[in-house]
Amino acid sequence: MSDLIYEVSVERAAAHHGQRLIVRTREPAALTTALTDEQLERVVGARLLSLAADSEPLHGWAAGLPVDLVMTDPDTEFPLLYRHVELLDHHPTRVIVPVRPGFAKAVKVAISLNFAVWLEPGQPEPALVEELVEVMAFYLRQPTVAQPVEFFHSALLGFYHDDPAPLWVVLDADPRYLRVVADDGTESLPGRLVGVAATVAADADLGEWIARLLTTAGECQGCEFLASCGGYFKWPRRDYPCVGVKRLFGLLRDAAAELRRDLGSAPSP
Repeated sequence: MSDLIYEVSVERAAAHHGQRLIVRTREPAALTTALTDEQLERVVGARLLSLAADSEPLHGWAAGLPVDLVMTDPDTEFPLLYRHVELLDHHPTRVIVPVRPGFAKAVKVAISLNFAVWLEPGQPEPALVEELVEVMAFYLRQPTVAQPVEFFHSALLGFYHDDPAPLWVVLDADPRYLRVVADDGTESLPGRLVGVAATVAADADLGEWIARLLTTAGECQGCEFLASCGGYFKWPRRDYPCVGVKRLFGLLRDAAAELRRDLGSAPSP
């Protein structure tokens, strides 16, 4: 079996025989009726595209299968998270939150309900960078936070262990391992690369993507955070100014150093 995972609509699952799948739908009940047992064995995750839908049909379905709740407008949709809390009794569940005005409120509600959070940062404007700083401080300093907020969590661990992973990997946008299949069957690369045709394997190599970015984004040359970012914030606009995101990475690096000092000075058990 290939290492590739295909994100497909539940209606197209049957067309991907023998492949590992993430299935997406707006109607959770469709997952319980459209997938055969053989197809379900190949499903590694489910993605619910409407928070207004009723997720109760999934409570007794495929226990332990990871589920994503996908937000489109976090400023208005965050109250809908309350109706999905019982999913946590049956599935590891995370909330995918686009970084748009008001997203901090959605993150705080998700965390308070014990959902993991996965941010889609895009190329944030200065006001959104400030909101990201606010959310990061909440994640780092609020003692009741018990779930990861990505990409902060993995970047912090990368700095702590001096073993960073580029955001292409952290945010499921590594073209080596994932393809997205549109409802019309068109196959493209994942995450922020959706819409870029995945025609040959060489075109989907992560190292090649980073190299391409470096040739057109001079700010990446010699950037102290390149290993953690991988040029992620230079796509799709190569001229995006990274002052704000460098600030974010700097705060995470400082937090990792602080954590290392605190653990180093803690008394032995």
